[in-house]
Amino acid sequence: MKLSILTLLAVFAMNAEAGLADPVPFEADYSVSRNGKALGDMRSRLSRAGDTSLVYRSVTEGRNGLAGLLGVRIEEESHLGVDGSGLHSSAYRYRQEMVARKRERALKIEADGRVHESDNDRKWEYTASGGAFDRHSVVLAIALRLREGVGDGVVFDVPVADKGAVEPWRFLVAGRERIDIGEGDIDTIRIERVRKDSERKTVSWHAPDMDFMPVKVEQVEPDGEVLTSVLQRYERR
Repeated sequence: MKLSILTLLAVFAMNAEAGLADPVPFEADYSVSRNGKALGDMRSRLSRAGDTSLVYRSVTEGRNGLAGLLGVRIEEESHLGVDGSGLHSSAYRYRQEMVARKRERALKIEADGRVHESDNDRKWEYTASGGAFDRHSVVLAIALRLREGVGDGVVFDVPVADKGAVEPWRFLVAGRERIDIGEGDIDTIRIERVRKDSERKTVSWHAPDMDFMPVKVEQVEPDGEVLTSVLQRYERR
């Protein structure tokens, strides 16, 4: 695993003078599996798009099993801004392609808080007061919150614009764990998504030495299937 600097922030470093999030570009590769069997890979990249703008892009491709046979490809791209109120999303696009099926989502948050959202043919118009994140960039919000410092047992919310409303996604800092991601053990902070009335379970492990980007994400579906992503490469750009 390649690290340019040990004290890197995959997403942001706090600017002491301005009090703003200072983006640090990076690239990361993850392996993706279902129930322990390899499915494919995900490539992520955070890059600058100006002095106060970021682009966070991820591409997931099926390589094995049914995902490979169907040619599954998922592209997600988040555009974010940094201003006096902190980090927030300004636009998001999702595109999923496979044999005989396509799905597209789009989100745009205007400067005055008006939100335009679509999911294939469904459309919503609503307001996000105080800024919000899209579902793809939530991982960046978590990393920033952890960098600010939170103790074990703390619960925090991230405002997310999704499916016609801005709702708080709640997370629990479940504690410190040392886990093996294939190249030896690494110290992490375990984060659990707190959901109401849902059997889905999402857990992520964030490494302080990598400035709190996740090195492993596990999602257990209601039917018992387990989807897992594990970091294979991280490089500060």
